[in-house]
Amino acid sequence: MPSFQIITFGCKVNQFDSAMMAEALEDSGLAPSPAHGPPDLVLVNTCTVTARADQQARQTIRRLAREHPQARLLVTGCYAQRAPEALASLPGVAGVFGNREKVSAAQMAAAGAGSRGPLMEVGGWGRQEPFQDREVTRFPGHTRAWLKIQEGCSHACSYCIVPLVRGPGRSLPADRVLASLDRLAGGGFQEIVLTGVDLGQYGRDLPAPATLAHLAPRLAQKTWPFRLRLSSLEPQEITGELVKALAGLPHLCPHFHLPLQSGSGEVLRAMGRSYSPEDFRDLVMELHRHFPAAALGLDILVGFPGETAADFEATRTLVEALPAAYLHVFPFSPRPGTPAQSRPPLPGGEIRRRAQVMRKLGREKKQAFYQAHLNQVGEVLVEGPLSGRPGWLRGLSADYLRVALPGPPAWRNRRLAVRFLAVQDETLVGEVITRGG
Repeated sequence: MPSFQIITFGCKVNQFDSAMMAEALEDSGLAPSPAHGPPDLVLVNTCTVTARADQQARQTIRRLAREHPQARLLVTGCYAQRAPEALASLPGVAGVFGNREKVSAAQMAAAGAGSRGPLMEVGGWGRQEPFQDREVTRFPGHTRAWLKIQEGCSHACSYCIVPLVRGPGRSLPADRVLASLDRLAGGGFQEIVLTGVDLGQYGRDLPAPATLAHLAPRLAQKTWPFRLRLSSLEPQEITGELVKALAGLPHLCPHFHLPLQSGSGEVLRAMGRSYSPEDFRDLVMELHRHFPAAALGLDILVGFPGETAADFEATRTLVEALPAAYLHVFPFSPRPGTPAQSRPPLPGGEIRRRAQVMRKLGREKKQAFYQAHLNQVGEVLVEGPLSGRPGWLRGLSADYLRVALPGPPAWRNRRLAVRFLAVQDETLVGEVITRGG
């Protein structure tokens, strides 16, 4: 039976897309490649949110072409959507297809076999693009599943390429969301991550009322055996109504990830962000009031063109004052086709210095958040054996803490009550008290 391997870069939406394509390939008669066996087909699902993401994809594609010269090498994803010709020119690439074509992965894998030149199928986006609904029930090797309920973005941030490569915002109807969650419950998953390119825009394209605030009460009526986690939410889309609706979800993980980007009002305006630093601070404190134990993660973009030392200090000061659990720090990377590309850049050394400052602050925030959990009890989903430590397991707490604990392999995919005893690097060491859900 022909075998395949999928390499995935980027966000949880891309992880869902890769699972979707893997399921389609299996249903068409291909098998996942053995760990040490040469695959017949290699599919690279790319990201293009930064220049570094582009570079990693190119390096990986070249390496795969060297390591598997007999394999058919295909490339898809956001980089493929943005620059298909550049990827098609890389050695060994047999085909490039865009984000719209992912739902036809099996057909794309079969198309063009034996042709001399690389096959390219990259469609554009319409203004009223439909949501491409493809059921995914298998996430091999994972105790958590992803459910994409939203796709695309209709914002116009001046630095961001995502609307160009993912298309306009569009949503999976609520009845289909509930039906998909029912099916995933039957698959034994103990955590489902609701994800989207801009999850907070969910339902804006559907007949009203259909926002995330309207979906949450319908989710609350269900008694699923898993916990729910939300992927990133844009701050301007988190209303008081949504916060109250989420507070009524009994199976919601207390974990929120918000893209702040900058603590400077002037920089936020130049970025095309529609909130102020004061708005963001108020939102965080409102979330903290309703979810006092929640993990709060922040995206920070440093070195945006025109960001002064005072602007950067405003960001550092704001983040330092917020009850954040961790930071994702991104140095500004000009993206072709975005307005910010034409703005005079800051010196690269200064951008790297600012990133280092924020990453240090992020490590301090994470360490403090982990330390605050010592001698506390939390629910941990056991994900599997801990590499390099026989008799130990790795897991993830409801509030997004990495946990190590002793126990048998049979505990995999169980939610356990764990007392946290120590912090080692960026992991909590715990012991099981009793089984959870």
